[in-house]
Amino acid sequence: MKRRVFISSMLALWLFSTSLSNAQPYQVGICLSGGGALGFAHIGVLEALQESGIYPQIISGTSMGAVVGAFYAAGYSPHELLEIIQHEKLYKTDKIIRFRLGKNKTGFSDHVPLCNVLKKYIPDDNYDSLPKPFYSCATNLSTGDVEYTSHGGDLSKHVAASASIPGIFEAVKIDSCYYVDGGVLNNLPAQPIRPLCKIEISVVISPFTPYPKIKNLSDVLHDVLKVMARNNSRSGRDMSDYVINVNIDPRLDMFSFKNYKDIYFAGYKIGKEFIAKHPELLKYATPKIQPTSNVLTDTISDVHY
Repeated sequence: MKRRVFISSMLALWLFSTSLSNAQPYQVGICLSGGGALGFAHIGVLEALQESGIYPQIISGTSMGAVVGAFYAAGYSPHELLEIIQHEKLYKTDKIIRFRLGKNKTGFSDHVPLCNVLKKYIPDDNYDSLPKPFYSCATNLSTGDVEYTSHGGDLSKHVAASASIPGIFEAVKIDSCYYVDGGVLNNLPAQPIRPLCKIEISVVISPFTPYPKIKNLSDVLHDVLKVMARNNSRSGRDMSDYVINVNIDPRLDMFSFKNYKDIYFAGYKIGKEFIAKHPELLKYATPKIQPTSNVLTDTISDVHY
């Protein structure tokens, strides 16, 4: 009888530990916040993590965090992401924002340039084809809810929706609903990936710091967006194991695309400093090499810095 009880107890313990393992199939997850052009800093943070052997296996992101996250989940390394930025001239504002004024427009610019680049480098245009699981976050204006997408087609359209800053970009229609920037409701979408990984790292671009003086409309808009992001990011922060705050030179803003190298290096520097302060992260380091997409080598040649 005692033997049966012991065996039953051991079986129950094994089933419980197995269920925990299955519930958290990934070692490291990473959540990338929004930030416009300042989101180029995410690439630097990812580079710093990889240099320490830390390769996130599951990704979520909002706005520019969703753009960077989609490419990373597709197998592009941080260095390759910089090559894409340079080759596609994504550091030029007119390559991202193309003004199209009209009576029935829902924004000053559409997302055709971004969608074209995403389809070029992720030709399957499908979440399920990505080497790493990826969740994009967008705000559904038709329901008033935040939505996380991780399966199915129209990847480029969902990522564009996640990055549709209201008033700047048109709302994106998917099926019968209209979507805008995920940062409106959740600028740090750690929620869908936190239960799936043993540790979750969140990267927050330019946490809220008020301007000493508000001088013009631009200052007001930037402060409004930062206040909104700070408040709707609290839940994501609270559930994160590590939060990397990337403070960018205040002279740069969400439209400083031409300064992408400076922004990248700011993220890289802060990422390296964060790892040095949290050496326990290194126990999650692996010798695994980031999978590389074959599309890049077929598309880009002779790119130099």
